[in-house]
Amino acid sequence: MPHYSFVVSLLCLATHAVGQVAQPDSSFLQIARNQAVRSYDQTMYEQAHIYEGNEYIAHDHRIKIHPFYRVDSLLAGTITYNGVRYHDVQMLYDVVREELAIQPPEGGYRFRVRNEYVTNFSLGSHQFSRIAGDSTAGVPTGFYEVLHDGHIKAVSHRIKTIHEDISDGSYKAEYLIKDRFFIQKEGLYHEVKTKRSVLSLFPDQAKALRKYVRANNLKFNDDQREQAIVRVTQRYEELIR
Repeated sequence: MPHYSFVVSLLCLATHAVGQVAQPDSSFLQIARNQAVRSYDQTMYEQAHIYEGNEYIAHDHRIKIHPFYRVDSLLAGTITYNGVRYHDVQMLYDVVREELAIQPPEGGYRFRVRNEYVTNFSLGSHQFSRIAGDSTAGVPTGFYEVLHDGHIKAVSHRIKTIHEDISDGSYKAEYLIKDRFFIQKEGLYHEVKTKRSVLSLFPDQAKALRKYVRANNLKFNDDQREQAIVRVTQRYEELIR
């Protein structure tokens, strides 16, 4: 257990330091022990904080595919929760419910953490931030994957909905992906979907960007929209430097 090793290391250092003096001071060793224990207790208290909450309830097993982001297996990630940064947390991001399912180190059932305490989290190389949206900001409150993080930002609101079908008398259902994309410029978020909606945000470089889109054969259909939005945003920042 890494925290236990940390305490043992501190105690060993303290003991070594006492051994270097001619007349050992037992009070010094006791102080070092107390400090090590306090540090351990504080670390464990902060670490335990993220494993508090209600049990995560699984979705109906009859629904095809899965409700999570990318894969349905636990991934090690980081999360900033209530101002504390946690590393190597085993978790899943439930896109349908827009909530994180956290697996405690000792196993057992998973917890769903409180969204309002989450500032950001990562799953592998994918970074998410919680945006508190309103009618002024132009986006609803939720978790957004950060696709480009520069002076201009491009983000995606990952969305999965449940499509149910009982037309033949039996229950059938599947998850449908309906991601939304936004570009933040001058503090406001603008939803983008087509080439026209993206280029309208950059009128000062519209001609150069149209040429870039044609030269790189960028498409804004469902399969290639995300890549096209990111590349145009990146190119715009290159042009205005």
